Amino acid sequence: MPYTLAKFFLWGLLMALAGGIVGWLLRSLKARTDLARPQTLPIDASESDRVRSELESAVAERDRLRMELADVRGSSAGALGFSTTLDTSTVLPEPVEPVEPVEPVDLDLDAARAVLGKRIALDDLRVVEGIGPKIAELCAGIGVMTWRQLAETDIGTLQSMLDAAGSRFKMHRPGSWPQQAALLASGQWEEFVALTETLAGS
Repeated sequence: MPYTLAKFFLWGLLMALAGGIVGWLLRSLKARTDLARPQTLPIDASESDRVRSELESAVAERDRLRMELADVRGSSAGALGFSTTLDTSTVLPEPVEPVEPVEPVDLDLDAARAVLGKRIALDDLRVVEGIGPKIAELCAGIGVMTWRQLAETDIGTLQSMLDAAGSRFKMHRPGSWPQQAALLASGQWEEFVALTETLAGS
């Protein structure tokens, strides 16, 4: 009797083990089939192109917004209420011709701070309305690094610089930059503020 029970128990154990192995093999086979199935599904080329196009558009828009944000942070456009995008429905004012810079003077930056309401550094091109850090770098690339140099630079040269820098700079209009720079270079702080206020209202 004990021998029969032991034999029955051993056969039951072997059957359970065999069932476990067969179940594990079947489950592995099913998992491999499930993993291979998506690779055999047909790919809709038009849908793939549409998704790729949407992603590329989103990335381009993100990069454009980052550049606009960098320009706004670097210039006083936001403080004066200027828009960083060009509204093509409005008529742009005619470019302001540069004024002849006066003889070099010792500039009183403390007086500038009192009039402008902020501390400025000598020959910082970013003080000029419409020039941010990136455009200041472009100006340096053509040898314009001071207010006086900017005042003596032709508007056409500045526009060519912007055009060559790419589409993200086409919204900027350099028509008043030499005149603004001339006022800064000669320490005419009140006149500079008056000009920027006029530009803000145009």
